[in-house]
Amino acid sequence: MDPRYVKPEIGTVWEKGNKYQRWLDVEIAVLEAKEKLGLIPLGITTKVRASVKFTVAEIEAEDKRIDQEMVAFLNVVGPTLPPEARPYLHDGLTSFDIWDPTTTLQMKDSGELIKRAMKELIGTLKEIAGTYKKALEIGRTHGVHAEPITFGLKILNWLGEMERHLEDYEANESRFLLGKVSGAVGTYKLDPRIEEIVCEKLGISPAKISTQIVARDRHFLWLSLLASIANSLEKFATNIRLLQQTEISEVQEAFKEEGGSSAMPHKLNPNVAERICSLARLIRAYLIVAGENQALCWQERSLDANANERTILPDSAMTVYYLLCAFNQEMKGLKVDTDRMLENLNLTKGVIYSEDVMRTLTNKGMPRDGKDGARMLIQELAQKAWRERREFRQVLLEDPRITAKLSAEEIDACLRPEEHLRNIDQIFARFEI
Repeated sequence: MDPRYVKPEIGTVWEKGNKYQRWLDVEIAVLEAKEKLGLIPLGITTKVRASVKFTVAEIEAEDKRIDQEMVAFLNVVGPTLPPEARPYLHDGLTSFDIWDPTTTLQMKDSGELIKRAMKELIGTLKEIAGTYKKALEIGRTHGVHAEPITFGLKILNWLGEMERHLEDYEANESRFLLGKVSGAVGTYKLDPRIEEIVCEKLGISPAKISTQIVARDRHFLWLSLLASIANSLEKFATNIRLLQQTEISEVQEAFKEEGGSSAMPHKLNPNVAERICSLARLIRAYLIVAGENQALCWQERSLDANANERTILPDSAMTVYYLLCAFNQEMKGLKVDTDRMLENLNLTKGVIYSEDVMRTLTNKGMPRDGKDGARMLIQELAQKAWRERREFRQVLLEDPRITAKLSAEEIDACLRPEEHLRNIDQIFARFEI
């Protein structure tokens, strides 16, 4: 991953030094479990802890020589142990009895950071939604002016989406934070109680069943959750980009001096929002690979997943964390132009209140649908007003089919945005705002 998109706190989780330390933690947890069950002499774990040492450079050099990373790790670590402890290290284990629990620990540590970032973003969105709770803005469907909303309501929808992501992530952790110490094909040459003790010490759960590996549907689930978070952040960022277009100009992301276009000094581009959209696509692409890892594992284990997981797992975690942090800062610095929002709201000269007029006519006894119904009549007049760039009110007052049913006061009552804010407080109350 390009270092510019890696926050140090999550980058550390996936560094080789931390991975090898986690491998050692799992090895030691296995020794502790064996001691507890009386399978090896007491004191072995203490001796291993007191003497073991390694460097990343040593393991990398050995791995380059033999092209087997776990064996390289053992070749470096083993000689640092006292002779009486060496026979017990990794005894009865296969590589993925160490590798899979370690990957789960990295997923867990990453998840803690990702959950924290989600909570911080939720707090930011809640504050912004409250601030602009009744700031009128035109709602758009299909990219076309629809009816009035508020900018706060738009942000409230984003808030709701992020809350669901946090709930889904926490609800599913027990399904992917799993370890295994079940041997080469899942038959438990070692006492199954070792797996239970090891996983408890590591703060994860033992897989109910496994082969040489934990089944990759678990990892696919994890990446699916991350991809869904990224999808939402891309959607939010895309909306910021749309609202920042010159013709709309309702928001603008914070601008750093000396940034912007290298050729056109007048331009303030939505760089952060575009970056979020760009990086989010990676996570969706990685999800395809994770699905193939799940589907294409041969029998009790093959290496179809191993090489690509070195990229897709850390990159997905680090990227989603970066996206959450970046979007949180984006929203904190976002400039909101409520005056421009009102200008855009009035751009169509009142035709956005067509439904209000239609409903008032039906309340007066006019059929809603059909050739002579209120919907067709108002559609005709609204399109005329927009085509001629005239005030909708004036077009309505000029049509005898309307004035036969509605007074000028009744028409004016239909053309007010306040009706669309009538239930805003109730919607916000669902979020305790």
